[in-house]
Amino acid sequence: MATILQEEFLKLGLSISPEIHEKLETYVRELEHWNRRINLTSLRGVDLVRRLVVEPGWIGTKLQMSGNLLDVGSGNGCPAVPLYLLCGLNRVDLVEARTRRAAFLRHIAKQLGADGMAIHKLRLEDMKEFSVLVDWVTFQGVDPTPKFIEALGGLVPPTTRIVWITSKELPAWRSAARISVPNSKTVAWVAQLDTL
Repeated sequence: MATILQEEFLKLGLSISPEIHEKLETYVRELEHWNRRINLTSLRGVDLVRRLVVEPGWIGTKLQMSGNLLDVGSGNGCPAVPLYLLCGLNRVDLVEARTRRAAFLRHIAKQLGADGMAIHKLRLEDMKEFSVLVDWVTFQGVDPTPKFIEALGGLVPPTTRIVWITSKELPAWRSAARISVPNSKTVAWVAQLDTL
């Protein structure tokens, strides 16, 4: 897995420190191990590394992410875990309603010694308040319905930048910038919350 990680990062022109490389290896290894017991992803091998680690890392680097991140529907830890490690974020709050996936996320945070990662086992719509100033919101396996955007509006400042990582076209977000990952169908739609 170490070689695959290194090769995939090089393909997108990214270099990472040995320490971060080791932590990403741990994340991938644990993801594959837990995936045998609970369905975290259908991806395997190179595809898993590329889609769940390298592409989110490339997007975070391209956007120069920093500060605090709220990741919604965190499930398998993507994009929050790679972004936390690769962008040096101060804090990442992962919101996941499913019990076993939340357990996986708690396990990963412990394995990585990630004191800046907090796991919330609930749905976004059930969060009543959020005391951390959020700079970024990310989501991948969640559709940005009006109800979802409304729930975000009650939790984060209007200037928070929203990043939806997907392969879908997004005609409804006219104010969103589109960032395409090279040689991939993956795109990041980026907008400020108050423009949605």
